[in-house]
Amino acid sequence: MAITIRDIDKHYFMIEDLKALTNSNVTTKALIKGGYMAVELGKQYEDEKERRLKAEAELAALRETIKQYLSSQQALISAVK
Repeated sequence: MAITIRDIDKHYFMIEDLKALTNSNVTTKALIKGGYMAVELGKQYEDEKERRLKAEAELAALRETIKQYLSSQQALISAVK
């Protein structure tokens, strides 16, 4: 397989950063490793997004429970007076 990169000077800083990030001195290896890293980070992002949505739903349920408790407590206080 061959990879052709056109206008490499436009991407110089990104490629150098990618080489440092992937610990590779070879541009093509850095690009391939970077691609795998991007795929893995994408999966981690989706998993974290799911966990966040679940936590937000649980938090909303807990808030509703507390709201009902406080409302019931206030009704009880009013009934006792």
